[in-house]
Amino acid sequence: MNSTCLITGASSGIGRELALYYAAQGWTVYAVARSKDKLDELRRQQGAIHAVVLDLTDRDALRSCAERLHAEGVVLDLLLLNAGTCEYVDVNDLDLTAFDRTFAINFQAVVSSTKYFMPLLKASLAPKLAIVSSMAHFFPFTKSQAYGASKAATSYFADTLRLDLAGSGISVHLIEPGFVDTPLTQKNDFTMPFLLPVQEAAKRIYNGLQQGKTRLRFPLRLSFMLKLLSMLPYGLRNKVAQRMKQ
Repeated sequence: MNSTCLITGASSGIGRELALYYAAQGWTVYAVARSKDKLDELRRQQGAIHAVVLDLTDRDALRSCAERLHAEGVVLDLLLLNAGTCEYVDVNDLDLTAFDRTFAINFQAVVSSTKYFMPLLKASLAPKLAIVSSMAHFFPFTKSQAYGASKAATSYFADTLRLDLAGSGISVHLIEPGFVDTPLTQKNDFTMPFLLPVQEAAKRIYNGLQQGKTRLRFPLRLSFMLKLLSMLPYGLRNKVAQRMKQ
């Protein structure tokens, strides 16, 4: 029997590549995004992909979608919450709506999706809940107050979720990538060390989840570098962060 997954943020970037990769491996894929046109294009490339047009920040629509999938008898073996956004802010004129938008999709939508889609996992023999966060919260980066804080919240949510779901049969997996070449990162105007092609990122996520890894961080060189920086004495760490800002 084929395995089934639901992937959010599937219209572009990592989510789109994951949908294609899982479908190519024989999975039935429910691809979730707001753009019907982009989802239709995805379906034309892979017939095993089912388009689910949905705004994850609309909780009523999200609940209705989950109820409809349940009524259709959909059982998920993997729920992969990948949808995300990034907005940089100016500390001298903090855009509060940028914080609202960033947290709405990077954190609140993850919580809401967990609440409404997780019941679809319970009939699976080996259910997995995977949440995509970022390494951005490991170290303070300039103008990243909204993005980094939202990813810190997301990682904490995943770790505590794993704790409280222990014994339920649902395994929780946290994915914290570094820089991946996507339409989102292509907007950056700074050097992105160890930038990975999106196809490679999708492959690493697929293989890591198949191996049952509870935390995926890649590339390892960037992870190691940021870990070392985070271990510096607080005052020295701040000085390094200031130099990196320039």
